[in-house]
Amino acid sequence: MNTFRSVGKTLLLLICISNLLGFFSCSKDDGDKDPEVTADEDLYINEVYASGDDWIELYNASDAQKDIGGYRIYDDVNKKYSLPVGTVISAKGYLILNCDDTGTGLNTNFKLSSSGETVYLENKSLEVIDKVEFPALDNGQSFGRYPDGSINLKVSGNVTKAASNGDSNAPAIDNVTILPIVPDKSTAVEVKATLVSNTGITSVTLFYKINSGSFTQVAMVLTSGKYVATIPAANVLGRVDYYVEAKNGAGQSGYKPFDAPDDTYYYLLNEDLLPNLKINEFLASNSSCCPDNDSGTPEYDDWIEIYNAGGTAVDIGGMYLSDDPADPFKSKIPTSSSVLTTIQPGGFLLLWADGSKEQGIRHLNFSLSADGETVGIYYIDGRKIDERVFGAQADNKSSGRTPNGSDTWATFNSPTPGTTNP
Repeated sequence: MNTFRSVGKTLLLLICISNLLGFFSCSKDDGDKDPEVTADEDLYINEVYASGDDWIELYNASDAQKDIGGYRIYDDVNKKYSLPVGTVISAKGYLILNCDDTGTGLNTNFKLSSSGETVYLENKSLEVIDKVEFPALDNGQSFGRYPDGSINLKVSGNVTKAASNGDSNAPAIDNVTILPIVPDKSTAVEVKATLVSNTGITSVTLFYKINSGSFTQVAMVLTSGKYVATIPAANVLGRVDYYVEAKNGAGQSGYKPFDAPDDTYYYLLNEDLLPNLKINEFLASNSSCCPDNDSGTPEYDDWIEIYNAGGTAVDIGGMYLSDDPADPFKSKIPTSSSVLTTIQPGGFLLLWADGSKEQGIRHLNFSLSADGETVGIYYIDGRKIDERVFGAQADNKSSGRTPNGSDTWATFNSPTPGTTNP
């Protein structure tokens, strides 16, 4: 009898340990597992917009009004947003949730990623009733169901916020490129457009105009997966505006830029003499030197110093800084305040390469790589004014010309931002 009790206690202990281990194991697996749809309520994530003022459109496919107060929407299982009590969607109706990270009312506590992610909707019983994995989206593009509430999810070149998506999506243009990227007046320019999908496309058209002329249309030809057309040499100075339109068999159009022709791409044909500006000093690995105080608190950001080696003042408003010679237009200097962007002869201007343009006119939308790269300043038309190719950089040590504006470069153990180099 004692033996039986001993064996029984041992078995009971083993079962408890097994269950306990299983609990921890299951908990870990559930936390790592992508939630799956487990309930059907005729309520759908119907359209997603993730390129600016982000939003999610919900659609009630049923014939009755739905109270969804207490339902949860999220892109992270550890950060779910609960919809306010009393939130309703009418029968066959739509509800817009603004994804602005404020977390109040119909404004979620998260933003959406324009590079793509997954969003989930669950009911008050914590059952997932819908989820949508959307791809990278550009300005003016959404990802939605065609028709509303269906399983047919596609990228569209036109958004239908708080309205029916219709039966088919509008063409979506992925990107438009030109070659050369910095033309002159005697050069023809090749334009290439890539579509998110070529299915159902009936025509792709390039529109261009020179200065104040009217737009000329050129049919683009599908070649190796890209639609191609040419803008002939302008043979005059000025500005060339252009955009691309794609049409499908349903008569719908998509544009690039998305709000063309009100907005267009353009390039300048310019023969101004380039100013005598130099990349004079830079710091690509800043952890304790030269703080940037523009945010209200000290930040140790990368910086670039521009030196005016010429004899007249130069306003760099409208010019560009870049860390990629293939994209000289990466970060445009605003033209809103010449007081902050003008460099006197023999003077300096310090720019923060911190990826935080919102902090002010002298902030760029990129950071420098401590592993080495190229940094350059480019004219309003993209022509190179000055570039510096550099290798790996040491912490809190700058690279600069010695003396200012010369062709000799040195490493400075004591950086001199905005002042004369040793």
